[in-house]
Amino acid sequence: MRVSVPLAAALFAGAAVPAPAADPPAGGDPTRGAVVMAARCAGCHGTDGNSRTRGIPNLAGQQPEYLVRELNGFKEDGRESAPMQAIAQDLSDQDMADLAAFLAGQAPVRGKVTKPALLALGKRIYLNGNPAGGVPACDGCHETRGEGSDRFPRVAGQDVDYTVAQFRLYVAGKRPYARKVMLTVAERLSEKEARAVAEYLASLP
Repeated sequence: MRVSVPLAAALFAGAAVPAPAADPPAGGDPTRGAVVMAARCAGCHGTDGNSRTRGIPNLAGQQPEYLVRELNGFKEDGRESAPMQAIAQDLSDQDMADLAAFLAGQAPVRGKVTKPALLALGKRIYLNGNPAGGVPACDGCHETRGEGSDRFPRVAGQDVDYTVAQFRLYVAGKRPYARKVMLTVAERLSEKEARAVAEYLASLP
């Protein structure tokens, strides 16, 4: 599918993306999603969803269901981030589906490990949890290699600072529609353990 010149012009002018004339394919149109990505998201998340900026999440290879849910969270359900809330307000349901389809098809890269000494601890917690602290293993939801599923997000290769920040937001109650298990994990991890898990996730391909 080729993207029309008027559509591209509207995107780069910052206008809302017009809905396609035909009924959209189930799951979104990755070709159209690439145009939305270039216009709205690439400045922070990279053209292919692999961010080059610390603290900005990598989105390449992310589960499409999760991406759509989080975009709606920024738009309507109280997930906080001034830049993302502003961007999400102008995205239609079709835009979100198209973006998700595009990003899900991009090849993710490893994140940058900043504290290699914590990798062993992070791996142990991710795969086995911390029974003494009441922390369940992470792979039960996010899969052994962190690839996620249609119910749970991909966490492999994620930016370390972003992951640590999300743990803190869970504790602060600022991920309002979070699953209870994530609230439990975030509350029971020490700062060192949270950083260790984040480092391990960044190391995964």
